[in-house]
Amino acid sequence: MLRTMLPEILRAIRRAMRAVKLLGMLPVMLTVILTLMLIGAQSAAAASLSAKDVQVLGRALAFLQPPLGGGSIAVVFAHNDAASRRDAEEIVALLGDGLRSGGGMLRPMLRDSQSLDAGGFSVLVAAQGANGEAILAASRANHALCVTGDLAAVEAGVCTMAIRSEPRVEVVINHAAAAVAGIEFAAAFRLMVREI
Repeated sequence: MLRTMLPEILRAIRRAMRAVKLLGMLPVMLTVILTLMLIGAQSAAAASLSAKDVQVLGRALAFLQPPLGGGSIAVVFAHNDAASRRDAEEIVALLGDGLRSGGGMLRPMLRDSQSLDAGGFSVLVAAQGANGEAILAASRANHALCVTGDLAAVEAGVCTMAIRSEPRVEVVINHAAAAVAGIEFAAAFRLMVREI
């Protein structure tokens, strides 16, 4: 009788050992999952501008030709996108009272991507998910500098300037997009950035 039950007992022992092994791996598996979630959250936020990116933007505006003497910075969020709106609100908070440029002050304002036809801005800052046809058309129609943290949007010609300050400061200008929008930078600035 023991001989007939032995295979069944061995199978039960193997199942128990697999379960214990899986439970032993649980902390490792949770660590891997949490790490992947953190990396995903960081890359999802990569299109957003940081406080350091905003400082770089302030310095870059000094190289615009002709200099901006004031006006508005439209921080644009994607229509009906709550995450994009939150990101835009955070960028507006980082801009505070605005950025000095050419002896004037550029004041931030929150704008929906579908309300850009009204104009009234010198600079467009695209929040996460806002890069698209509306921001491209508004940049061209208003001869406004379009700024984003999304390098792919600049490479595609949707926006004029991408700013990234981590791990090192990098400013990328799409020369064709700048020309179409009527945006010019001083020659000294063009030597400091990467033009595509």
